[in-house]
Amino acid sequence: MRRFVLVSYDISNPKRLRKMYKLMRGYGEHIQLSVFICQLTEKDKIILTEKIADIIHKREDQVILVNLGSVEGKRESLPAHWKIIGAALTISDNSLMIY
Repeated sequence: MRRFVLVSYDISNPKRLRKMYKLMRGYGEHIQLSVFICQLTEKDKIILTEKIADIIHKREDQVILVNLGSVEGKRESLPAHWKIIGAALTISDNSLMIY
């Protein structure tokens, strides 16, 4: 089962920041500066977490992954419990990922 996962990161080094951005483009949609929304299975999340750990410096950088609930039946619209203020957020069917 795919779940929405919000990934936010604060990377202190420009080279690692670029690597992280490139990695995340293959897993989700870039919705704000250093913030992506992904549709991941548990296996995808484990693989992504391992790849993130290979990029970041654990004492200088921070990555937060937040589970936002099931994707099932919610691709056409946002889940009712999400509150968006300002510009609209659209979520595409992100079932094809680039690794």
